[in-house]
Parts: sequence; C-alpha cells; structure tokens
Amino acid sequence: MFLTIAHRGDPLAHRENTMPAFRSAVDKGANTLEFDLRLTRDGRIALLHDARLDRLWGVPAAIADLTLDEVRAAGTDDQRVPTLDELLVAFPETTLLVDLKTDDVVEPAVRELRRHGDAFDRAIFVAARQGGREALVRLRTAEPGARIGLDWTEPVPPPQDLLDAMRPQYFGPRWRVADACGVPAMRERGYRVWVGPLAAEADLAAAYAYGVDGIVSDDITALLRLASPVAAGE
Repeated sequence: MFLTIAHRGDPLAHRENTMPAFRSAVDKGANTLEFDLRLTRDGRIALLHDARLDRLWGVPAAIADLTLDEVRAAGTDDQRVPTLDELLVAFPETTLLVDLKTDDVVEPAVRELRRHGDAFDRAIFVAARQGGREALVRLRTAEPGARIGLDWTEPVPPPQDLLDAMRPQYFGPRWRVADACGVPAMRERGYRVWVGPLAAEADLAAAYAYGVDGIVSDDITALLRLASPVAAGE
C-alpha cells in the first residue's frame, strides 16, 4: 500500500491536529493519519505539535503546565485539542503515524494504543528530534514488534549503528535531502521510504516520480489526486 499520509490531518481545510482535520483527511481518502503526542500536567495524552498553545489556540502557556481540562478549555465543541483516545475511537482502521514529541509520552502512548484493539499494530512510531531517537531505541527493546520510522533531516545516510540499534522498518527523510541521504539505496535494503511533509503540487509530483513508498502532505487533496490509483491498489 502506498502511504498517503495526512500531515496533522487536513490543515488546509481545518485547524491542524483537530478532529475535523482528521475526519476531512480520511473522508477525502487518506489511508494514514500523522499526528503529534504530548503529555499534559495530569498525565493525559493530547494531540498537539507545539510545546505551547500560543500559535494555534491563543493561550500563553505550555501544554506540560496545564491539565487536560485546561488545555481543552481553549476550544469549543470539536474545535479543541483532542486526546489520543478520541482519535483511536473515531478511526478504528486507519494507519497511524505517531510522532512522539517528548520522551515521557512514549510509554503512555503504547498503553493507550494497546487498549484499542489492533491500534498498536496499525501504528508507526517516529520522533523527529535528536533525543527522540534514543526513545525509539528503547521502544524497540521494550516492544520488539513495534513499527518504527526513522525521521531524517541530514544530507548524509543514517549511520549503521543507529539503524542496528533502532531497527526501523521505515525511513522518512525530508524531500530536500532524498538524494544525499541515499533513498534508492535504503529502498534496495528493504526499508519502506516516505518523504515530506510537502504541499506544493510540483514537489508532490517530483517526489512521486522519484519512487517512494509514501508521501507526507499538508495538501492531502493534491496528494490523493496524484496517488489515488496506487493507493487503491490499481
């Protein structure tokens, strides 16, 4: 299956990382939802990319300093920061690209995913920051069956010792470093590769023609227009 990965849902149509954004992406045909996890002060898992609520919600506070109720008070109805539980209930079949924004959210996220049927098996775990790679190595040790993606921004191939320790099944470089980090070689070695996030149609078309196994996109409509025959298995 070619992964049509909706970056934070459908952020061009709705506020990113909200239930309307996720529903819009899936309704349009995305087969994978990408989202970000953080812990609130009372240990609840919320979906938010930023460490703070300022940019999206107009609240000058860090999510780690607020309870879940305080975080959710920033919105109304379904236009609010959702929980992981909400997302898992709403999307019982969709592939999940889980971006672990802090180390302390890893174990709670695994527990929550395991509470929801096959959600753990549908999840692919990534951590974009440098320190998050150590968390993914620990996840591999604790959960040998976990699906892990190595997010990559450097214009060099990933070192073998990191690949050996993490044992990722997926490789997720930024499009601008695809050549420099050796995407064709990584695919030949058996890694499934996605690139992104991308939004411009020219970039989406170039990445698709380059030959990858999935694309992360802010413009899920444009991605699906390009890739839907492959995503549908035609």
